[in-house]
Amino acid sequence: MKTKMIYEKNNPVLKRKEIKVEITHEKGGTPDRIAIRDFLASQLKEEPQNLFIIKVEGKTGSDSSVCQAEIYESKELADEILPKYISTRNLPPDKRETEKSKAKPEETKKEKPEPTKTPEKGKTKK
Repeated sequence: MKTKMIYEKNNPVLKRKEIKVEITHEKGGTPDRIAIRDFLASQLKEEPQNLFIIKVEGKTGSDSSVCQAEIYESKELADEILPKYISTRNLPPDKRETEKSKAKPEETKKEKPEPTKTPEKGKTKK
């Protein structure tokens, strides 16, 4: 894989760096988020747990993708700011399943009340 930086912005309010990168993947389809995350972390010399892939857009018929990512100062800060589904997407598949099971407590079936019938408009009983 090769990278080309498209956009980079330091966001001091949220204590993160926002980047947009074009990734060229010559052999095969678009790589998964985990592979992109590890590759970008090694290229940017950042900790993988602080780097989160927000969006990956593959270009049709091309061997490149545009990736939007955010790099936080710490994992704890990212957990406070990022939506849970983004954090879950950036986990390896085996850990992702355990997170989903934690997030969904067993649902109890609730009985739905039967709808009440209302008389039709314009018709009166005689």
